Amino acid sequence: MEINENLQAERNLKGTEFEKTGNLEKAIELYEENAAESFKGNHPYDRLATIYKNLNDLDNEIRILEKAIVVYEEITIEDRLEGLPKLFRFKNRLEKAIETKKQLAKQKKAKLK
Repeated sequence: MEINENLQAERNLKGTEFEKTGNLEKAIELYEENAAESFKGNHPYDRLATIYKNLNDLDNEIRILEKAIVVYEEITIEDRLEGLPKLFRFKNRLEKAIETKKQLAKQKKAKLK
């Protein structure tokens, strides 16, 4: 599959515009397309992780952060050192999201007792 970087950049810009107008569903759709194509930049992953976090959708937040980590591990292997700080940031966000999910599960379990 050939990747059209101009189309990906356009999706990011349109996604940002949709966010500004409150159309999160359309923004998510565009960012998810870029994530599915392993976009080599942080924008769609940052935006999706933030949107999913704000929607309390931890499963999707975790999923997209895991995807970002895979992409940034590849970027770092390609000797693009600017990817390293972003890789660490995505890993840190993932740890926090997983910890939040564990805490919520404990709280839910405690309420059931």
